[in-house]
Amino acid sequence: MNIYGLQEFDRSKYLELKLRTKNRAKPEKWSWTPANPDKIKNIGRALKKERAQVNYACMTNYTMTEERQDIVLVFAMGNLSYGFVEQLSAEGLKFVYLDFVQFAAQGKVTFCISGNTVTNYLEVGDVTVNLDDIKIVIWNTPLYPYPIFDFSILPETGREKFLHRKRWAQVLKEFKGYLRKDVLWFPGDPFNGSQEWQNKVTEYKVAHDLGLNVPPFILTNDIEELHRFAEHQGNELLLREFSTPPYSLSPAKVKIDEVDKDLLFSSPCVFQKYINKKYEFRVVVICDRVFPCKIHSQDSELAKNDWRVHDDEHVKWELVKFPEELEEKLIALAKALRLTWCSIDMILSEDDQYYFLEANRPGAHYWLETFVGFSVSKEIVKEVKKHLINDEILV
Repeated sequence: MNIYGLQEFDRSKYLELKLRTKNRAKPEKWSWTPANPDKIKNIGRALKKERAQVNYACMTNYTMTEERQDIVLVFAMGNLSYGFVEQLSAEGLKFVYLDFVQFAAQGKVTFCISGNTVTNYLEVGDVTVNLDDIKIVIWNTPLYPYPIFDFSILPETGREKFLHRKRWAQVLKEFKGYLRKDVLWFPGDPFNGSQEWQNKVTEYKVAHDLGLNVPPFILTNDIEELHRFAEHQGNELLLREFSTPPYSLSPAKVKIDEVDKDLLFSSPCVFQKYINKKYEFRVVVICDRVFPCKIHSQDSELAKNDWRVHDDEHVKWELVKFPEELEEKLIALAKALRLTWCSIDMILSEDDQYYFLEANRPGAHYWLETFVGFSVSKEIVKEVKKHLINDEILV
């Protein structure tokens, strides 16, 4: 089956960037000054050191006892892992750091109901975790394949590996029901707090209902409806992939009169009005706090359409403040999506209107510490500590 859109997602700009960007590790030659240029110069060495510090299936300062405790369960968070372990240790908070993929290879899990006895625990090495002790979970989707729902395309070979990973992924989804009801999840529970469960079109409706501007868009497989939309929004629109990873592709400009109606009919697509912008924003929302990072993407020919080409040399980042009313709407949006932590993409149009684009779960953040001096792990641990201090459960 041929599907419209695959050929339209242009990767050439990323290939061009690799050829043209020569100073990514030389911030002294950038057109702006980042917050931590020394770390940028030695980023490879710094990452290697940080990864070595958390290269374990499990790390903890917690010991299970007969008395209930309140602890933080932290799943491996990629480049943020070291920051969370460091911050939680520095604050003296009880935690268990768990690399879920390694845990699936060498750990044990037991959820059991027998008579009036309920047993829920994890074991890895000499560490045993009573799930009843977990009060806060900080997690990210493990690096497993996404579920295949259609039995007809279940792999002919490697089914044992597929089933192994599918079952462990299901264990994670089952966590919500076996943990305490008052558990606080960052960025959200497994059915809501990952990109796999993101509904991008629905997010637009939620944002619109809260009074946020959203770009005019249409989801359709009807070429006539698309042409009617283009009559009002322009012939050149932005094709945006609305399905979830691993099928998330970068936006691409397309001319509607070149869209093949048969290919479009085979699978719906989202087309969005292209809005000329002054700036882009990566806005980190953590509970009731908002941290907008302004991206000067229009200063780069490569990054004008999409800052993610990472032309760091020419694209300045800065931590800024949003109007109070806008911050309140973004906090309300995160709450409506049941997210305690997310990264919202926004733009400021040429006529000074803020537009909501997407709420990532939780979204990439590592570089913000070196670019603007903003540590996501530090700010989240502040919220964790606040939540735990209220119940007087510091170590």
